[in-house]
Amino acid sequence: MILIADSGSTNSDWVIIKDNEIKSSFTTRGFNPYFTTSEKLHSDLTSELPQNLNTENVVSIFFYGAGCSSHQMQELIRKGLTMTFKNAEIEVNHDLLGAARALFMNKPGLAIILGTGANTCIYNGKEVIENIPSLGFILGDEGGGDHLGKLFITELLYNNLPQTLIDSFLMKYDLTKDQIMQKVYKEDHPNRFLASFAEFLYEQRSEKSIQKIINKSFTELFNKHITQYKNYKNYTISAVGSVAFYFKDMLNEVATTYATHVEQVEKEPIQKLASYHIGHK
Repeated sequence: MILIADSGSTNSDWVIIKDNEIKSSFTTRGFNPYFTTSEKLHSDLTSELPQNLNTENVVSIFFYGAGCSSHQMQELIRKGLTMTFKNAEIEVNHDLLGAARALFMNKPGLAIILGTGANTCIYNGKEVIENIPSLGFILGDEGGGDHLGKLFITELLYNNLPQTLIDSFLMKYDLTKDQIMQKVYKEDHPNRFLASFAEFLYEQRSEKSIQKIINKSFTELFNKHITQYKNYKNYTISAVGSVAFYFKDMLNEVATTYATHVEQVEKEPIQKLASYHIGHK
C-alpha cells in the first residue's frame, strides 16, 4: 500500500494506492514544519487517519509539503511520519515539486501555488531548477490567501473600506477589531486565520475596494516572483490551490498585463499527483 500526500498549511490531501490503482482518499489537517513538531504531527495524524487504514500495511509514502524546502524541515516531517508508519519507506519533498509534477508531468513549465500561502518555481520536467523564495506570510506569500487576508485586514483596521463592507465582515465573522489583533499577534496559526478571509473577498469581489486588494496581491505576485524568472513568457504557466482556482479570472487579468496567461488551474492536485506516481513506478 502506498500513500501520496499533498500538504498545505491548512489541509493535507491523501490518496491510497494499491495494485497500481487509486483506492481511496482522505483529508487531514495541514502539516507545515514551521508550525508543528514531529511529535505533534504524529499525534494529530494518528487521530485523523481513517479507522480502516492499517498503518502497518503502508510500505511507501510520498509526502509533498509546504515548508519542506530544506533538509532540516524535511527531516522533521519524516520523523513524524516514521513514528506513525513504522514499516514505510518515506520520501519528503517540497509541495512545489508536487505541484509541478501534477501540472506538467514530464514537461517543463512555471508552476504557481496559491493556497493558504504562495510559491512558484521553474520545473524542467524532472525537478525544480529555480525558485524565488516566498518568505512566508509575514514577509511574503504574495498572491496567497494569507496575503490577500493581510491586505484586507490592514485596510479594514485603518478604516479604509466602505463602512457597509466593514459591518458586513464583522457581522459574518463575529469579530471585533481587538479580537482580530489578538488572533494575528497572540494565537497559533495566524496565516490560516488571515487566509480564511479569502472566502469573504471572493463573495465581495464585485466591490471596487476588494478588486483593488485582489489586484494588488496578484500584481505583487508577478512583480516579485513571476517576472524574476528569465524568459518567463516562454514557459507554460499553470497553478494549483484554492485561491488560484476561485480567483482564476482575476489572476489572468493581471497576467495579461505581463503578456502571459495562466493556462491550467487545479484546485487540488492530489489526483494528478497520484497518477504521476502510478505512471512512474
